[in-house]
Amino acid sequence: MCSRVKKIILSLILILSLCACSARVQEKEETTVEPQKKAEHIKSVWITYDELHALIDGKEENAFSDKIDNEFKRLKDMGFNTVTVHVRPFADAFYRSDYFPSSKYCFGKEGSDMPYDPLKIMCDTANELGINIEAWINPYRVSSENKPDKLSDKNIAKKWLKSKKTKSRVFVCDKGIYFNPASPAVTKLIVNGVGEIVKNYSVSAIHFDDYFYPVTDNTIDKKEYKKYKNKGGKLSLSDFRRKCVSDMVKSVYKAVKGANKSLKFGISPAADFKRNYNELYADTEKWISEKGYIDYICPQVYFGFRNVFMPFMFTVKKWMYITECDMFVGLPLYKAGRADKYAARDDDSIINEFKTNDNIIARQITYLSKLDTVKGIYVFSYGCLSEERCKKEVENMLKAMENY
Repeated sequence: MCSRVKKIILSLILILSLCACSARVQEKEETTVEPQKKAEHIKSVWITYDELHALIDGKEENAFSDKIDNEFKRLKDMGFNTVTVHVRPFADAFYRSDYFPSSKYCFGKEGSDMPYDPLKIMCDTANELGINIEAWINPYRVSSENKPDKLSDKNIAKKWLKSKKTKSRVFVCDKGIYFNPASPAVTKLIVNGVGEIVKNYSVSAIHFDDYFYPVTDNTIDKKEYKKYKNKGGKLSLSDFRRKCVSDMVKSVYKAVKGANKSLKFGISPAADFKRNYNELYADTEKWISEKGYIDYICPQVYFGFRNVFMPFMFTVKKWMYITECDMFVGLPLYKAGRADKYAARDDDSIINEFKTNDNIIARQITYLSKLDTVKGIYVFSYGCLSEERCKKEVENMLKAMENY
């Protein structure tokens, strides 16, 4: 081989070596770039209608506004970035509605005039503080009492019950009064009610919890099911009920996205898949695995680590493995300092897990922080943050939240 050829080969080897070296340096530089910051976890607290009632408590508008300002600031200082507020616990409203009477938990009497709009004040305050506010709704529940006469004359459920034509849209049972999920008119009412909230108030999400069919009684939707079968429907009664609830959920999702695509719609169901499916007729597996139903799921994993029937970590992972949408986890601060009698049949050490420990919620948050699939937590509930029996548990929880 002539010397000229050797020089050319050596030159090529040198050039290739330099290129490789440069590539390695570039690769090294690229891997040292700071990774993109992960989206902030949602850290929400549920504020129930009872707790809202205590905040309003006959206060004038300015007094309520000051109270909400102080409490939302306190929650933000604690580390919460979201409040999930009960705005329609029954067939009533904590806001000015065209479809539902004012709640008796607002100003003392269902259907009374509203001297001011609590939801507007809460939205304005949350927005000023830079925290999210979600509108929490129970879509089917009319009353926890089974006495229709106690409803306001403005309540559409009472009006429907008085007419033979519309009576089947509502039913009364031991658990109270409920809208009939099988009624298309009920679905329309729920969708319209959601529509006015997302149109008129600056909420970040619509939030349902675990109230769907309250009982399995075959008579409550007998008329609607018969009509469905007469039209050639082939589904069993149970499947028909699940379809009715799922159709409502899908319609609400469509209404939310139609108003503003950036708004979220989520559901916080019971953590037991079988109970959801067979007793509440809530097909949660469909909602979390198919598009067009919800943006997020927040199962109420209200169990300790040692719970015999549904231990915390096992239950969380069960949801994780099949969830395709965003997932959060509901945590049971309300159990702090109390016996959990359904955690075991006869083992006091398990039943008293929340009573003998003051860091259960903190440990649950620490565990969840290691799971990329879980995007945040919801704590039940606001009132427990100030209860003496929860004091140490809250202190430990807030420390865990600092690193979440």
